[in-house]
Amino acid sequence: MSAKQQKHRAMYFAETEPANENGVIAPQPKKKSIIQLPIIIGIVIVAVAAAALFVIKGFFDTSIVGTWIESVDVTGNSASSDEASKVDVYYTFNGDNTLNYRIGSMVWNGTYTVSTDDSGKQTLAMTLNGNETSCNYAVSGNMFSGRTLELSTSTAANKVKLKSGSEVKPELKVDKDFKADKKITGSWTYDNGYAKMTYKFNDDGTVEINQSDALNVDGTYLIKNGTIIIKYYYTDEVEMDVAYSVESNGLKLNDILYTKDDGSAKATTTAVTEAATETATTSAK
Repeated sequence: MSAKQQKHRAMYFAETEPANENGVIAPQPKKKSIIQLPIIIGIVIVAVAAAALFVIKGFFDTSIVGTWIESVDVTGNSASSDEASKVDVYYTFNGDNTLNYRIGSMVWNGTYTVSTDDSGKQTLAMTLNGNETSCNYAVSGNMFSGRTLELSTSTAANKVKLKSGSEVKPELKVDKDFKADKKITGSWTYDNGYAKMTYKFNDDGTVEINQSDALNVDGTYLIKNGTIIIKYYYTDEVEMDVAYSVESNGLKLNDILYTKDDGSAKATTTAVTEAATETATTSAK
């Protein structure tokens, strides 16, 4: 590098970067972009808002939405008349104003509304299985120590207290002798325009029953001697015997004709043909 170039380079650095007391150019640290400051402020604001929401939700949440548990005294089928046990009943209030009321493996579906009058009194109105009921309610506690839903009416002497929690469903045990039958497996519905009933027999031994979308029942089934034995839970295990026969146009359950939900006449006709063939083969033997 020529002396002229060196002089020019020194003059350039002198204008852009300060020199120390010995005349040596000292590199300066790069300045942080000013755009980082708004980002940091934004992060802090979001964190504070999230923390505030957590505190409000944890300590001051008076919403009825969620699952609430009532423990009731009942006398089981296997218990003596003076022997009672506790059974949990679950009320689940969903955010879309639908309501699920569970006992055992039975779930009633309904709706609910809440309102508050000028005095601050809160009212809960529920509709289940076509029946309407109304009561006052109050939510207390927090998510750490537990929340309580208190229901009361002007005529009832006692108040009903429910605890927040989660549903615990009973364990459904399929009979060890269960064998699937393709003539029965599937979803079958009876609908007369006023009432609708559906049985869905799964090939794993479980059954799902739906009554007009107002009641759902989960259970197990076993086919034995022309009868479908269905087991489900209410306050205790319940057993229900259903007589059946496979017809050319559906499946008869307790003398009521149910049709295949896929509308397949071919499926039911094939099932009847197979059943007849099986009977003829057995008779020939």
